[in-house]
Amino acid sequence: MYNKEQRISVCMIVKNEEAFLKQCLESVKDHVDEIIIVDTGSTDGTVEIAQKYTDKIYFHPWENDFSKHRNQSLSYATGDWIFQLDADEELFAEDGLKLRNTVQESSTDYYFCQFHDIDKNGDVKGVFNLIRLFRNRMGMTFTQKVHNQLQTQGKGGFSKIRVKHYGYDLSEEKMTEKHLRTSNLLEEMLKVDPEDAYSRHQLAASYSMHREYEKAIEHGEMALEIMRRKKLRNEFFFTTFYLVAQGYYTLNDMESAERVCLEAIEFFDMHLDACHILAAIYFKQRSIEHCRDMSLRYLSIYQQLHDDPSKIGSGSCYCHNLNKRSEIFTGLACIHFLEKEYDITDIYFRKAFDDSGKLMERAENICRFYLEQGMDEKAIQWLTTAFEIGYLQGKTPETFKDRSNLSLKIGKNFLLQGALDWAHECLELANDSDLTLDEKLEKRLLQTLLFWSNGAIDDLIQKLESLMMFLGLNTDRCLDSFDDLGTLVYDIVELLCERRQWHPAELALNLAFQIAPSLFEPEKFQQLLAGAEQ
Repeated sequence: MYNKEQRISVCMIVKNEEAFLKQCLESVKDHVDEIIIVDTGSTDGTVEIAQKYTDKIYFHPWENDFSKHRNQSLSYATGDWIFQLDADEELFAEDGLKLRNTVQESSTDYYFCQFHDIDKNGDVKGVFNLIRLFRNRMGMTFTQKVHNQLQTQGKGGFSKIRVKHYGYDLSEEKMTEKHLRTSNLLEEMLKVDPEDAYSRHQLAASYSMHREYEKAIEHGEMALEIMRRKKLRNEFFFTTFYLVAQGYYTLNDMESAERVCLEAIEFFDMHLDACHILAAIYFKQRSIEHCRDMSLRYLSIYQQLHDDPSKIGSGSCYCHNLNKRSEIFTGLACIHFLEKEYDITDIYFRKAFDDSGKLMERAENICRFYLEQGMDEKAIQWLTTAFEIGYLQGKTPETFKDRSNLSLKIGKNFLLQGALDWAHECLELANDSDLTLDEKLEKRLLQTLLFWSNGAIDDLIQKLESLMMFLGLNTDRCLDSFDDLGTLVYDIVELLCERRQWHPAELALNLAFQIAPSLFEPEKFQQLLAGAEQ
């Protein structure tokens, strides 16, 4: 039973949030005691959606001040604890019980929750901590018009409650609207106080998100200059360093990016993002030892942050690259490949693949690496993995479009393993226009083997007729029995051997023997096939 003395109020402000509001409210409805919503002028279906979850909806006209409206929502809360959410956020499905247990067992007054920014592709863009769970009636309120912050009271702590943030899953138009609204408010604040390093930092973040990297660098460098001059140590500079370094890196100014990253590491010795960028810079420059050092440093910091999420810091520390461990593993694989340590290369590629995420895409990327190195057998192993994953998802590896011969080889392997459905799919993907004459012949022979294995005799006969036409043989033959079919295929074997096409002949002989083993003449065919060894 929940401790009824510790009631939880969800407090939200909304305006035109019909795209996200339902999934947000669904995620918390069973884990809280009341939902408070302040609407600031919605003209879409936001209010109608909210009414399905709560009757505590209050209307206040938008006054260009986020903190004011957040505080309005707090004023209506009757719970002992407030869980503050935005409409484009969602509690992790498995964390509802954590929310209840946290407030029941707490001797703390406010908690940081871990936020996972989700981009349009469903990937984690960044991870950070924010205070979103706090005791009611202690005088804790929000300040600042934009990028508001909670003024805390009492003792704080870090919870294991996780929230997904979908603020980047917007149309281009919506993202531009959001950027303009935020940047205009920040510009107004900077007119009042040009030395406001935090607002300068937030303006850099807004421009970076809008891909205006020159402006992001400009405002970020100004924030860092204020930091140096005033000897500030605020945590948000952790992110400022990243915004500036990433801007330089994107604009291909590697020297400036390296400078900023090295300063970031000196300022924050656990700056994971700076290590990630430096590893990428040194990899581009083929500075192998520096790349290795930064990669291993990244992995060490990653493990510490994984073991203790509080080390990520407060909401001012935004970790952009906590989900990029696979890239580091891939870089280390490439380093060991350059050093001809191929076994270790395989180990790191396997680590990169196993690191979760888009497994099909990762397998295919490793495949492409080996193809570029001319190591087709290793490439085929990874492409096979990519196909198997994609098949279950209804997707096809992109590599098949460029290398039909690989789908032919993988189809053959599946056929020999008895994976007939996968074999059929791969053989169908082998486009005749991209195959050599020998490969076209092999494809048809493999398909006849497949139809025989499936017991699809009518399809087998049609494919044999197609094969005979391809070989220039007369298709006017009577096929009334399996012996007739077997005789036909044995004749094809003889023809292929006469043409010294040993590999296709072996495939055809395999099929002929399966169809009519009694017609097999060992001496005749062993003598013919012995020519393949000459």
